[in-house]
Amino acid sequence: METVSSAIEFLQLIRKEKEVEVQFVKKDNTIRRMICTLDFEKIPKEKRPKGVDLIKILKKIQTSKILSVYDLEKQDWRSIPFERLDYLKTKSNNKIYKLSKLK
Repeated sequence: METVSSAIEFLQLIRKEKEVEVQFVKKDNTIRRMICTLDFEKIPKEKRPKGVDLIKILKKIQTSKILSVYDLEKQDWRSIPFERLDYLKTKSNNKIYKLSKLK
C-alpha cells in the first residue's frame, strides 16, 4: 500500500490512471465507493467542462478540500471530500493508495 500526501499528488494519480476507484465516508456517515475519472475521452462531450483552469482547481482543493471528478457509474460530476477519503485504487494494477494528512 502506498501513501499520497498532497492534493496535487492525488489529482495527478487520477489524471495518470484515467480511471480509479475511491472510497470515502459521506456526510451522513455512509460509505461510498465510486469509479471516477478526469479523462476527457471517458466523459461525454456534453458533460465536459468548457475549459480547465488548473490554478482554479488547485485553489478549490486547498480551500475546500474537495475535488470534482466524473462518476463513471452515475454518468455525472461528483465531489470527493479529502478529509473523509479512505483510499484510492488504481484500475491498471489494483494498487491501493491511502492518504496521509493532506496539505
